Amino acid sequence: MRQIKFNGVSRPVADWARLTGISSDTLTKRLNAGWSVEDAMTKPVGNQGRKSRAAHSTPLIKALPALVDWQRDMHAAHRQMTRSVRAFVRQMEEQMAQLRHGLDQTLAAQRDEAHHNAAQNTRGVVENISNDGRDRCPRVAQESV
Repeated sequence: MRQIKFNGVSRPVADWARLTGISSDTLTKRLNAGWSVEDAMTKPVGNQGRKSRAAHSTPLIKALPALVDWQRDMHAAHRQMTRSVRAFVRQMEEQMAQLRHGLDQTLAAQRDEAHHNAAQNTRGVVENISNDGRDRCPRVAQESV
């Protein structure tokens, strides 16, 4: 059994473990790793010897500039695509407006031509109608009460 001398008192590792609250295994590992007796007995048990969370995230931190560049490039590409789509939609709307205008003009011309033709075809019919009133029904006189 290993004896440790601390503050002038020599005791077995198991006794020091009970007194300090640090396991005998941890004390032994610390001393075998070259820790001084004072550090082995007084340093609190925690993340010693373990990798910190920051150490786990260092690959991500190293990758962040590339991710930031990629995000910036994707944002710029999205803006450009949005501009292109909007320009395309505007162009299509202008062409549709021109087609609608042309169709309206054609329909108006056809309507005017149809009215003109109808007026020419019925001109003789309208002139032949007499205004003497014989083709109308006689008025019924109102009865007075």
